[in-house]
Amino acid sequence: MFTVSLRMPRTVRALAAVVMVPVVASVASAQALPPAKDLIARWAKETNADAWKTHKSSRMKAAFDMPAMGMSATMETVTIFPNAMASKVDLPGMGEMRQGFNNGVMWILNPMQGPSVVTGAQLDAAKEDNDPNNYSRISTAIVASETVEKATLGGQECYKVKHTWKSGKVSFDCFGVTDGMITWSNAKASTPMGEVETTTTFAAYKDWGGMKRATTTTIDQMGQQIVITVQAYEWDTVDPKEIEVPAEIKALTEKKP
Repeated sequence: MFTVSLRMPRTVRALAAVVMVPVVASVASAQALPPAKDLIARWAKETNADAWKTHKSSRMKAAFDMPAMGMSATMETVTIFPNAMASKVDLPGMGEMRQGFNNGVMWILNPMQGPSVVTGAQLDAAKEDNDPNNYSRISTAIVASETVEKATLGGQECYKVKHTWKSGKVSFDCFGVTDGMITWSNAKASTPMGEVETTTTFAAYKDWGGMKRATTTTIDQMGQQIVITVQAYEWDTVDPKEIEVPAEIKALTEKKP
């Protein structure tokens, strides 16, 4: 058996020192990282993430760009809290791409593929995505959050936090060192093509009606990049008819077996 006595030879002490340095450095680094709960609490406070609770609905208008394809479109998303939404993107030369989530039904109207109803893992992911409680990251849907490193992501120094969701999903946010805003996020998303890794960067935060949001959101997925630039944000202007399930979708959901 190999043992190291208090009178160990110099070479052994030197080796031990080399081994110990990274361990000590690692411990010191871990100690320097702020707890995830503090980062999340600051984010929720600075953005006033619960502001939606004093409203019935919201409407966001934005520019929708795909730079690699030279495509620019207009986008509008309406939400009736807590869990009904509809969005449309008017694609030049292609038509209107629409999707929505209402009463547990997620639907898509694609001018190239026709109407479809989303089920399974993609539907479960949509429920998480459309729960406004999750914007604050203080949510029963997230069972654990841990600060894992200090990094430079989204163009800023930030603290990277790993979230483990009740659903089993694992996602990451990076909270800005100076302002506490989320600069970068990463997760695997369920799509019609299967599970796809999605990285999102956020920039130009500003107050939109009492709630701070990123003006520019850049989504990188499957080698494609989408840039969404918010142009207007309104509270309580949504007519419930705007989120009704379209007749084409009702024809699918009410179809007899």
